[in-house]
Amino acid sequence: MPSIPTDELMVLIVRTVEDYLRRTKGSAGVSGKYNGRPIRSHWALATSAISKASNGATAPGSGTAEILKEDSSGNLIRTGIEKTIKNRYENIQVEEDTLIRIKNPGGEWMLETADCGPMEEPPAELGG
Repeated sequence: MPSIPTDELMVLIVRTVEDYLRRTKGSAGVSGKYNGRPIRSHWALATSAISKASNGATAPGSGTAEILKEDSSGNLIRTGIEKTIKNRYENIQVEEDTLIRIKNPGGEWMLETADCGPMEEPPAELGG
């Protein structure tokens, strides 16, 4: 007869499975949860300047970004998928052609992190 796992063993099993899933998802890693669902974050290229918020709660800044994906060599390439980004940070603005990470936890594409300035050589346009 099999034994019943202890709470500590179940915690270890859950952590191991979560770690495995996180490691095997590639560039679209889990960055948290929203209503119990994992939130995927994506590499993106700011295709316009993303303005800072004048008030993070009521007047977010905005801009546009194109989602990037990894090719078979691990290089980031454009997808042609452009999203409008809401920026609720009052002290962060992003220049055009800056590499960023974005996520969509509840219907709003938001800035997760950004490089300090534009890329020297952004990925070429899709099909270009």
